[in-house]
Amino acid sequence: MKEYALYFMPDISGFTNFVTNTEIEHSKHIISELLEILIDNNIIGLKLVEIEGDALFMYTTEFPEFSDLVEQSKKMLDAFSQHIQRYNTSRICECGACVSAQDLQVKFLIHYGEISFMRVKDIVKPYGADVIKIHRLLKNSIPSDQYLLISQSTLDFYKQEQDAIPEFTINQDVYDYGTSQYAYTELESLLKLKNHETKITVKPNRNPEIYFDIEVVNDIDTAIDYISDLRRRSEWYKLVNSLEFDDLRINQAGTVHQCIVGTNVFNVETIKWELNEGERGYGERTSDMPNISTYQHYVTLNQTQDTVHIKLEVFLDFDEEFENRSEVIMDITNAWTKSLDSLKTKLNTVAN
Repeated sequence: MKEYALYFMPDISGFTNFVTNTEIEHSKHIISELLEILIDNNIIGLKLVEIEGDALFMYTTEFPEFSDLVEQSKKMLDAFSQHIQRYNTSRICECGACVSAQDLQVKFLIHYGEISFMRVKDIVKPYGADVIKIHRLLKNSIPSDQYLLISQSTLDFYKQEQDAIPEFTINQDVYDYGTSQYAYTELESLLKLKNHETKITVKPNRNPEIYFDIEVVNDIDTAIDYISDLRRRSEWYKLVNSLEFDDLRINQAGTVHQCIVGTNVFNVETIKWELNEGERGYGERTSDMPNISTYQHYVTLNQTQDTVHIKLEVFLDFDEEFENRSEVIMDITNAWTKSLDSLKTKLNTVAN
């Protein structure tokens, strides 16, 4: 007896150009984040067959109402677009991948057809002509990079629900197996994007408890990368014993990581504040340190001709009843002295 399924494919538009023309280290994290966002917003029980570079190959043998399929696409689209928007509002990094992430879009393809399965060792995957057809439909003549495509067989299956279908355009393309007709709609009309507020922190309007100025022989992009990339932190940072963070996520305003100092674990948030033109900055804050209601540090960088000027400001809001403030300030100052010496050595070395 023949079995049938709905094949569903979200595919990231602009992937090839994004990967080939940007830094691989951050581009792979961005694509990973976006694919996870799509997977996490699966609301109709789709089964994930495979991650195919920039696409998810999914299917279901349960057949939801057509309006639910459209809603599924809208749900993924909204989540995808909200996450993309964060790269405009919350990014710290200014590399090509982080800056151009806003150009990525997503399209969705839905195809109804036969399904059978092929087993190779312990791997079982859908197999057959309809698996080929939905993949062929990725190459089409739709004049948009963000759309919902419904194959003709899907339209026929849901013909009793035509009134529930948004306005679609009928189109067709010729493939190696013949001509395929389909309907599509551009997704901008379905997108209900909420404005993502920039996470801007107001820097305290007072003199910091701790202040440093250093010059390093390097460029500003390399310097901010060493300061903001949590994976590089252990190469120079002496204030903590270790860090715990999500290695698959790019550090942005609002990102939280854990600092381990002895038996203490502090939740530390990345912060962003208003900078002057030409400046780059990175900051952190926590309210988990003993006797300190809020710890904040702000690192501001300026590029000169051959060097980078780095300014560090540390603000400590002590608990009112705490008296031994000078000793704590001295301890943190000593730790930052060692850290900045190490950072300066590292940046001067990699520049040569």
